[in-house]
Amino acid sequence: MDTAGSDPFSAAAIEALLAPAVRRLPPPTSLSPLPYDLNAGVPDRETLPWRELLDATRVVLEEDAAGALTYGGQAGYEPLRAWVAERQAAETGLSVTPGHVAITAGSAQGIDNVAAAFVADGDVVITGAPTYPGAIRTFRARGAQVIDVPQDEDGLVMPALARVLDTRRMTGRQAKLIYVTANYDNPSGSTLTLERRQRLVELAREHGVLILEDDAYTGIDLEGPPPTSLFAVAGGRGIVRCGTFSKTVATGLRVGFIVAQPEITARLVLARFDNGGPPILHRLLNHYLRSGRYDPHVRMLQTLYRERRDVTAEALRDLCEPYVTFRMPRGGFFHWLQLAPGLDAVAVTRAAAERGVAVTPGTGYFANGGGEDRIRLVYSALSPADLRRAIEAFAEALAAVASASR
Repeated sequence: MDTAGSDPFSAAAIEALLAPAVRRLPPPTSLSPLPYDLNAGVPDRETLPWRELLDATRVVLEEDAAGALTYGGQAGYEPLRAWVAERQAAETGLSVTPGHVAITAGSAQGIDNVAAAFVADGDVVITGAPTYPGAIRTFRARGAQVIDVPQDEDGLVMPALARVLDTRRMTGRQAKLIYVTANYDNPSGSTLTLERRQRLVELAREHGVLILEDDAYTGIDLEGPPPTSLFAVAGGRGIVRCGTFSKTVATGLRVGFIVAQPEITARLVLARFDNGGPPILHRLLNHYLRSGRYDPHVRMLQTLYRERRDVTAEALRDLCEPYVTFRMPRGGFFHWLQLAPGLDAVAVTRAAAERGVAVTPGTGYFANGGGEDRIRLVYSALSPADLRRAIEAFAEALAAVASASR
């Protein structure tokens, strides 16, 4: 009989069985049990269009229950792909067909699908510094070497990117992929300028590197539409655009999409082994999107999140300005705070937690170190009154850390 010390399936033994890349992964960001969660970038629960989705479910099952409850193919429900294609064509002015589109389980699966299809062990992937930690985890789980380039308030810094690409070419190990959130970056909230978008596309073409455009927050536009998408700037060539309905409809649906030239989309579908997403979810979402209710819903969300962004910014200026600075984001869910000299993000995070406020230290958003003086603060999930109370407690935490560091 095995003893505790020789258990072949102990926690230590399971850890040893893991792939090396997985053993090195940091934990993901998650919802917090604290009273004021400014940590998880999730939509407001009260805005979920559950009645409309309930109506859509009834219609879908009454019209074609068998089609909704059986396998639907790895590319996803064709009418939903057509809706995405129509929207992308209207936005970009390009010819986009369902053959350009595949439906995914949110943009996260889209990112992993691209990594599975194109990134082999040891391949180089370029990201921003900072960037979405879920993307870092995904690329590293596939064995990628992640090289980051700095971001400023207007997104990726192009001269730095050009230097990295030139260096990679000289070493004979050119990057495979550039990952970028051009609109309302997570965590920085930055929006890549049109000039930089054009330069990014030029550099990617010059070096033969694919661009992965993570478009998770488009739709949460708080200052009018963003600049022309990278997909449009690139003429739809050499780029994969990942979008999602998680932020504008519901995270729990787990429905997103990828848009790319058909040659790429076909390879992405081939690299999937999940037998496709749930057809019932694709069909009910398609019904909702085509019902005329989606666009007014998005406009309502824009008004709601604009108010929350502004309330939080006002409270930060009133209560925290000696300790933090920030730039107002044009969209998305995040304020990216620069701490005053001498303040440590981890210490501030702990002090905030002691006062019931969950925030995220910036260190998790850098692939190769950094962010010790940064805090990501989410304004999407709490009411304006709760946001004000949360910032009051956060200001107390800042003052306590500042006092202790003197």
